[in-house]
Amino acid sequence: MLKLSAFINYLSPTTKYAYYALECIEALEWNSKGGSVGGGGGMRTVVGNINANVNTDINSSQTTTETSGSSNDGDNDNNKRDNKINLIGHSMGAGVSVVLVAAFPELFESVTLLEGAGPLARNANDCARHVRAACQRRLKSNKTLFSDGTSSANGDGTNNTSLTTARAKVYRNLDAAIEARLDTTRRMPGDQYLSVEAARDMVIRATVEATVAASGNSSSDDIPVTFRHDPRLQWPSLQYYTREQVEAFYNDVFKSNIPVMLLTAEDGWPVDSWIQSKVHDILKPSIIKVLRGSHHFHADPDTVGDVASEIVKFLKV
Repeated sequence: MLKLSAFINYLSPTTKYAYYALECIEALEWNSKGGSVGGGGGMRTVVGNINANVNTDINSSQTTTETSGSSNDGDNDNNKRDNKINLIGHSMGAGVSVVLVAAFPELFESVTLLEGAGPLARNANDCARHVRAACQRRLKSNKTLFSDGTSSANGDGTNNTSLTTARAKVYRNLDAAIEARLDTTRRMPGDQYLSVEAARDMVIRATVEATVAASGNSSSDDIPVTFRHDPRLQWPSLQYYTREQVEAFYNDVFKSNIPVMLLTAEDGWPVDSWIQSKVHDILKPSIIKVLRGSHHFHADPDTVGDVASEIVKFLKV
C-alpha cells in the first residue's frame, strides 16, 4: 500500500523551495526509518520555461507516451516502498519536484508533474540582465510594501521587518478577492480560465480578514480581506538555471528509474519547443497525457475527476 504522498504547488525560486520541502519531509519523518535526510537513518546522500505544450504528440486530447525502464529496479520490499514518497507538483511546484527527485532519489517512489515539466531554463548569457531586472523589481516593491523606510531586506529576499507592516492590498469582501483571482488567471499566457468554484476555494484558503476600521452596520458579506501570502514570493529570481543544468536534472531523474507521469491541460500554460524536446529526449516520463481543462485542471470541478483518476491509476502500478 502506498502510504506517503506530498504535494508541492507554486514555488519559486526552485532550489530554495526544494530545501524547504526537504525540511518538511524531515520534520514529518517521512524519510526512511525517521532518520536524517542529511545522511542518518540509513539514508545515502546523492551528489549529483514552464512555458510550453510538453510534447509533439500532445496535440491530441488524450495522448499517452510509454518509455522502457523499470521502476524500483526490481525492489519488491513492501516495507521499503511504504517508506517512500509519492511526489505531486503543480506548475512551478513541478519544477521543484524535478530538482528534489534528482537530488534525493532515494526518498521517492514516484513523481507526478501537473502542468509543469521542470525548472525554468534561461540562457546563460542573460544572467546579468536577470539580476538587474530582479533587483529593480525588488527595490520598487519595497517602496510600496515598506513606505515608512523600515525595510531591511536581506540579499536572499528575506526581511527583518514584520509582515504586518507591509501594505498588502485590501479587498472590500471575499467576492472582490475572488474576482481579482479570476482576473489574474485571465491575464496568464495562453487561453487560461478558472471556475468560480475553484477560485473561491483558493481564495478562502489564501486570505485573512484585513485589519481595518469596521463600520457599525457591516455584514458578514462586507468583511474586508487581504491575501496572506508574503508579497515578496512574487519577486523574480536573481538567477535561473541554465539549459544545461535543466538537462542535468532531467538526466538524473531518468537515471534514478523513478516513474514519472506528466499531465498537461488542453488549454494549459504554453510550453516552449525546447522544453518539449528535452522532456521527450532526456526526462522520458513513463506516462504523458493531455487532459481537458486549463492550468488549474486539478482544481476545477469539471476536470479534477479526470486528473485524480489518472493519478490513482499511476500510483497503483
